[in-house]
Amino acid sequence: MRPMFVVNGQAEGPLIEANQGDTMQIRVTNNLDTGVAIHWHGMAQNRTGWADGPNGITQCPIPAGQSFTYVFELDRPDQYGTYWWHAHRGAMYADGLTGPFIIHSPNDPLKLGVDYDLDQIMFLRDNFHAMSTDIVDGLLSLAGFDGTPIAPSPKSGLINGEGVYNCTFAPAGSSCVQKSVPEYVFPPGKKIRLRLINGGSHAMFRVSVDNHMLEVIEADDTPVSGPLVHRVPIFSAQRYSVILDTTGDKQNDAYYFRAQINTDCFAAPFTDLDPDVKAIIRISKPKKTPKQKAVTSIDWADALGGICQDLDDANLVPRIAIDAPSEVGITGQWDAAFNFTQIGVFEWTLNGQTLENYMYDPMLFQVYRGETIDPHKVTNFVVPGIQTSDLIINNLLGADHPFHMHAMQFWVVARGNGTLQASDVGSVNFNTVNPIRRDVTTIPAGQYAVLRFISDIPGVHAFHCHIAWHQAAGLFGVIVAQPENVPDLDIPDSAFALCDPSNYEGTLGLLTLDPGRKKRSVVDTTPILPPSKLVRNKKRNTSAHASPKGWERKMAKKAYVGHRHGSH
Repeated sequence: MRPMFVVNGQAEGPLIEANQGDTMQIRVTNNLDTGVAIHWHGMAQNRTGWADGPNGITQCPIPAGQSFTYVFELDRPDQYGTYWWHAHRGAMYADGLTGPFIIHSPNDPLKLGVDYDLDQIMFLRDNFHAMSTDIVDGLLSLAGFDGTPIAPSPKSGLINGEGVYNCTFAPAGSSCVQKSVPEYVFPPGKKIRLRLINGGSHAMFRVSVDNHMLEVIEADDTPVSGPLVHRVPIFSAQRYSVILDTTGDKQNDAYYFRAQINTDCFAAPFTDLDPDVKAIIRISKPKKTPKQKAVTSIDWADALGGICQDLDDANLVPRIAIDAPSEVGITGQWDAAFNFTQIGVFEWTLNGQTLENYMYDPMLFQVYRGETIDPHKVTNFVVPGIQTSDLIINNLLGADHPFHMHAMQFWVVARGNGTLQASDVGSVNFNTVNPIRRDVTTIPAGQYAVLRFISDIPGVHAFHCHIAWHQAAGLFGVIVAQPENVPDLDIPDSAFALCDPSNYEGTLGLLTLDPGRKKRSVVDTTPILPPSKLVRNKKRNTSAHASPKGWERKMAKKAYVGHRHGSH
């Protein structure tokens, strides 16, 4: 048994469903004994960056026993499709604080009844038996976690919160009950949209369905004309929609849905993991019960291991064509690598800098006060005004990384082996003709990618590896977009109230770093202006319920964060 953090009694849930144009009001009540913050993955947060969620970047944590209401509009012109939400403090989402978020729109080219007949979320997650705080504290210590600084493998995989742990790996003398494989029933002769969401912390899954090719129709939240494939590789935080066509199936057919963990993505072999994560799909007409016959379907013969990389960008063609701008105003370069501190603790870095964020002085609030982000605390890319920018990511060594950009989509305009220097971009043949648009892309070790984006959303936007253990160990930067306009944002008093001194955890007050950060370096004692003395240069909203104008329909949601015990 291990504790799980849950929302409204659910780990992996609840589903949030809304329409494009809605104003979301999501009230989070924290019943845990520690602070929490929630990120709404893939949301644009236009002028509501304070509601984006990452602790120490855009907000202070919601204290134990208190509530906070996130308010944001789903107003991006193409803000529809498959998203998710998760905790964004340390690696807490590995403990169960995750769930799907689906946005519908008449503008979505993927039409129910035309492109697909039924809709099924398949929320995938790797399952760790240790609590995330224990793993992070171990990784950021001289001893490491389980004696190594290498990020651990999970113990099993989950599909919509259900999975099977191989009891042969259970510690001697422990109690382990072997569960049955979860099942799904679909009708014959239909196109089933499987919304694949990798809400996991480390593992890349290779998703397949025995005897059925899968047609890829969405990558992150971009509707695409994609390939027919045997397997879909999906890394942490990525989403794909695929079509499972049951036209050739008949009553009582049964076969496996597989989400196999690619163990080659781990830095070392792990002998206590069964990577074969699966569910049973049974075919039955409505109002009929399928026979519970044994499943004898056979997996595809394609290789399961190999390098961790996405589907070929060239094969993911957006159905709504938007060319990337050909003229770029500013180019940044970030080199991802690892390092050891002076006392020998392992850390991940961008341009040699590991993240150190103050829990009670978020970077967004610093820019709001007219200050600049300290480059010795976090690597940052400042983009003034609204302009097109390129961010070069060189993954120098160590591991494959799924990088996520908050608030803004990017075009993947170039990839290659080796490294690319910002001074050499003139020699690159950029793909600007309707390239794939995403918010997460995988960059294998020894390769680079060029991400092109438009800085049309003012704020301090996180950019990080979405392997929770790499993120917690410092592989994190920020993009400061339109810093000159950040002081004009309407940050509500309720957001500032989270940073009140009465909410501080521990004894360091304003010098409190996010969990684990203090283990990597000597604490900086530079004075920070207390929240009570913040200079506010204009009248702001007085309530988190003060919604942006322009849309009449509002979605009110309540979430209660707590904990319960669950089985392995």
